[in-house]
Amino acid sequence: MVESNYQYIDLDLLKENTFDDVSIMKEIMELFLEIIDEYVEALTSQVSTKKWQSLFQATHKIKPNINMFGISELKSTILQLESNFKNEQNLETTNRLVNDCLAILKEVKVEIQAELKAINNISNKNHVSMSS
Repeated sequence: MVESNYQYIDLDLLKENTFDDVSIMKEIMELFLEIIDEYVEALTSQVSTKKWQSLFQATHKIKPNINMFGISELKSTILQLESNFKNEQNLETTNRLVNDCLAILKEVKVEIQAELKAINNISNKNHVSMSS
């Protein structure tokens, strides 16, 4: 596993929960990238149309991944958005929270893609050295 210091993600919990199994970690990371895309799509398309229940469900769905990937910078934002959407309250702060969330998720996605690339490079090197 590549040891790197990312600004937004902390993979310690993911490593712990997968017992450092790289193939499982890769699968979870790839799934999380899809969930990020779905969530970004929901945020960008549904805030303006005020689909609060749908936004609550999408926010609730991404929340465990925020914890799993150690994205501490997003924890309070996600909790606040989840509460705002669920209770349809404090909606005046929602746009700022959504924009913060989108900006951080964009960076999270870059970091996860970098980690996946690093994992793939290591497994390709190991595969080459094992087959020669």
